[in-house]
Amino acid sequence: MDDTGRELTLDDLPRPPLFKLVDPEGDDVFQETEVGGERARVGALFSDRELAGEFSAGAAAHRMEDLSGLAPRALSDWSAVESFALSGADYVLVLSEGGAGLFHAGDVAQKAEELAGEIPFPLYIISDEGGEAPLVSVEIEEGEVLVAPLFSSPENAGDFRERAAHLDLPGSLGTIEDRDGLTRHALIAREAGATYAVIDPVSGLTEAIPIEELLQRHV
Repeated sequence: MDDTGRELTLDDLPRPPLFKLVDPEGDDVFQETEVGGERARVGALFSDRELAGEFSAGAAAHRMEDLSGLAPRALSDWSAVESFALSGADYVLVLSEGGAGLFHAGDVAQKAEELAGEIPFPLYIISDEGGEAPLVSVEIEEGEVLVAPLFSSPENAGDFRERAAHLDLPGSLGTIEDRDGLTRHALIAREAGATYAVIDPVSGLTEAIPIEELLQRHV
């Protein structure tokens, strides 16, 4: 594809949510093709849903017929990206508005594993017009705890707001640009009673970070 801009490196991987292509049953689809003179299975990842849809619509013109007419599906975090890279492809083609890159699937999986432990600045918080970010109550075995939800993208924040419509969360977004901003937010959240912070909370407290641990990392 000659119109995708510069060649990406692994350090240029777009941040989640990324998008893959699935068949009507929701299964991953790979392109059977030749890479370096050998037969290979190539999966594709995209920086946004629109790009994934446009690529699939025109895939046949790029001799990637196996990826034609498929539906985009979001990979919300680096763990999901790692799982996709390990799901059967030999290579992963990554496309964004800024460029494209073809990588060994194992290299993409390793990079995703590394990035999964990093704080993905900027972070986003759901806030009201005054900048106040509400905490969310979560049930655990010992009772209820208050959690400070953080998001790696505005899209993830919007998805959470829709899923948690019963909480009547405010409609504005605030931004945390760096470690100092995260420390300030964590201090305010602790003062308000938060026990944990969770980035992109989709599974309760599975990947929660204790507020005290977060402060120790960044103070």
